[in-house]
Amino acid sequence: MLLSRLESFRISSSTPPNALSYVVCSRLGDTKYADTLNQNAISVDGSTSTNDTLAMLANGAAGGQTINEASPRDLQAMQDFLTQFAQDLSDLVVRDGEGATKFVRVRIINSLGGVDSRRIASSIARDPLVKTALYGKDANWGRILCAIGYTQLSNTKCVVPEKVSLSFVPTDGSEILKLVVNGEPEDIDEARAAEILKHEDLEILVDLGGGKNGKGKEEATYTFCDFSHEYGEYLRLSITSDKLTLSSHHQC
Repeated sequence: MLLSRLESFRISSSTPPNALSYVVCSRLGDTKYADTLNQNAISVDGSTSTNDTLAMLANGAAGGQTINEASPRDLQAMQDFLTQFAQDLSDLVVRDGEGATKFVRVRIINSLGGVDSRRIASSIARDPLVKTALYGKDANWGRILCAIGYTQLSNTKCVVPEKVSLSFVPTDGSEILKLVVNGEPEDIDEARAAEILKHEDLEILVDLGGGKNGKGKEEATYTFCDFSHEYGEYLRLSITSDKLTLSSHHQC
């Protein structure tokens, strides 16, 4: 398969149930790129669905040259196209989350390890207290730091509290709002924070300062949505529906 090496291929196991997608192509040859299809880098509610599917089909019906390592330029172009397509598709899954009012991209930079940077990003993206704070337009940086702190790291030197910085990056191009710098909280302009959080899109930037030795350069990105009142209502209705279904089965 062509699909691995698509570093941003992010159809996650934590997407809403019944996500089914197809990618139809003409001719794709076998290549060695088959080891990292699922980057698992989006979250709606953190629950794993067992039936999410993305299928890529190529039957050669349109003819043309097979795309493989013998045609590196075509292969790169196809990888770039699929990467962007998959990124756009996964972003839509997040935006379409039940009751979602926010589309948030959390970016981890200057980490000692790629695996740990992804784990930290995942912790933040899945944390219900972070999600509810964002829905409430509350710049509660403590909840984000808490999610970083409880992350199970393979290398504990990845996170040094006095080196961690945290910022909100507005998507309208306005100035970054620094919340924590080198482990110390900033004097936050609450009015500006509330204004930033009025927008649907937001980036959270976490700079780990290179870790213990200051040499970390790894990065990771995760996208997620917030938890709203509408999501709570969705859960209530789902639970009620399940109870009614079980009750009808018992009656039968």
